[in-house]
Amino acid sequence: MNDKSITSYRDLKDILSVRQAEVLQVIQHLGPSTNRMIARYVDWDINRVTGRVKELREKGLVVYAGDYFDKETARTVNLWKTV
Repeated sequence: MNDKSITSYRDLKDILSVRQAEVLQVIQHLGPSTNRMIARYVDWDINRVTGRVKELREKGLVVYAGDYFDKETARTVNLWKTV
């Protein structure tokens, strides 16, 4: 991690809750992800993830990244990516 990354992380830490920061880090790690993908990665109930993604979207840190067909639910869902 470089100095710029450390400074950026400290700045985000001041505006994000712990769970928001976890979700943001997972999306950064996985790349474009669905709520279900994020939930599985952190081993949370999907309802915990959807709220955090919404909050991150409202803060302008996460945006829509396209559609994804979820074979498990047989539905098209949103992909999210970091800005």
